[in-house]
Amino acid sequence: MGFVRSPLCFLCIVLSSRNRGFRSRSVRFALIVVAGASLLPANPNFAEEPDVSETTQTLGGDLWSRPKLTGDWGGARDHWAAKGLTLDLDATYIFQDVVSGGLRGPLFDRFSDERDSGNTFSSDLKLELDTGKAGWWEGGYFNVQVEGRAGRSVLQRAGSVSAVNNDALFPNVVDDFDEVALAFTELTFTQYMGEKVAIFGGLINSAEGDANELAGSSLSNEHFLNSALLYSLVEDATVPNVSLGGGILFEPSERISGSFSVFGSGETAGENPFEDWRGTTFSTEWTFGHALAERDGAQTFGFLFGIDASRADIAVNPRIVIASVTHDRPIPTTDADTWAFYYNAHQFIHGDAEGGWGVFTRFGLSDGDPNVVKWNAAGGLGGIGLIPGRDKDRWGLGAFYLDMSDEDLLSGLGVGNEVGGEIFYNIVVTPWFHVTLDAQVIDSAIPAGDTAWVLGLRTRIIF
Repeated sequence: MGFVRSPLCFLCIVLSSRNRGFRSRSVRFALIVVAGASLLPANPNFAEEPDVSETTQTLGGDLWSRPKLTGDWGGARDHWAAKGLTLDLDATYIFQDVVSGGLRGPLFDRFSDERDSGNTFSSDLKLELDTGKAGWWEGGYFNVQVEGRAGRSVLQRAGSVSAVNNDALFPNVVDDFDEVALAFTELTFTQYMGEKVAIFGGLINSAEGDANELAGSSLSNEHFLNSALLYSLVEDATVPNVSLGGGILFEPSERISGSFSVFGSGETAGENPFEDWRGTTFSTEWTFGHALAERDGAQTFGFLFGIDASRADIAVNPRIVIASVTHDRPIPTTDADTWAFYYNAHQFIHGDAEGGWGVFTRFGLSDGDPNVVKWNAAGGLGGIGLIPGRDKDRWGLGAFYLDMSDEDLLSGLGVGNEVGGEIFYNIVVTPWFHVTLDAQVIDSAIPAGDTAWVLGLRTRIIF
């Protein structure tokens, strides 16, 4: 029973936190309902031992081979999975050092207390309940996600518009940049209408889009560290980390999937999402899989249109323009509509997603006003299994370019364009323990910054 109670105890600690992201009675109540319901029997057969055929995976095994550090909890975890409930918890630690360049001097010291090196720690708790496996009804899924972050990064010290440690921005509690942050980042319900169409709604994590098999996504901790290689930064003006919304999912075939969604443009991570709706974003994204010379690949197209996107929100969002860009100067607060288009693609040259390598590319384009990133491009190589005998290790190298808006304040400050590169190697020590070595170089868009060289180490434990 100790293991059965442990996730509930974790939730109780989270819910009792004084972080203002958890003061919302409505959000707190919703999480209690979903988490509590997921642990209650739907019928008398819930407590029976599942057939082996019901369990799609096993979390057991010895310490070195099991997929998660804590294993299957004496069989309880596999039992829950067979009955529809899955729980995932991981922790990531990142150390980075700006070995050369970046921002420094009296001006930098006035608005930041970051040092040459930084340490950040983050944790991610996910709960999913499959109503079909639970014996309730077919096609329903409840999803809950809680993210926490602590530590002091080197994002401002590096002096780049792109974040050299993307994980240091999530959860994106804007007022708690470089501080302890804790927030709900998902509380949704999805219902499939057959096999090809589903509807979803709730507190959605809209940062999950623009994923690439070789380059990763903004929520990945197994790929690059720099945000410009994980997704197109033109999206940040209208795509928050967390917002209320809903939409429709389409899966017309195994190789084609798409979505239409509507959500608030303003960031609500760490806030009561019902109190302040700032702007509305309409989004569609489509992914088309294909085979070239019998090697898998895919292309993703996305379009965003934001109504009444606040320039003030865009300017203070740490994902887009760090404080070093504006030096505390006021930003025009006129609301305006904005749009953005993004594209990413990958193609395996050798092998496949289980073991192989290939090329990837990203491209994004926006109106450039109020969006501060006019267009971006990125590309590189990536794969799994580079060194003989290390067939699970992931690696990648890539370069990116940001063309900044020439409108308003940015032009007056002499903000130009940004170019950078990154190389990483992710060592799979065990299936549940990964260590990443990382190196970046960025010629910043900020005129006061010198070319930054940043070395990093990332460790991730999957519980």
